[in-house]
Amino acid sequence: MMGALLGGFAVGVLLGAAHFGSLWWNTRLYAGGAAGRALAMQMLRIGVLVAVLAVLARFGAVALLAGAAGLLLARAVLVRRLGGAR
Repeated sequence: MMGALLGGFAVGVLLGAAHFGSLWWNTRLYAGGAAGRALAMQMLRIGVLVAVLAVLARFGAVALLAGAAGLLLARAVLVRRLGGAR
């Protein structure tokens, strides 16, 4: 149980950093007029997120919830670091 908790949390933090970090880059692509590349990246981002969360779910509810908590922690850190709505 502790392995699922710690493993899920670590995977969630890494996934969140990648997901929300690439969201920042994706926004720059949309703003720069590269809508096709931005849309492709958006689909990739969501696909990876769903796939990793599905794998965590196969390890059980503890791993999935810990992964979700790690994802939210990474989001909070990145929003604080990169700046939110001003």
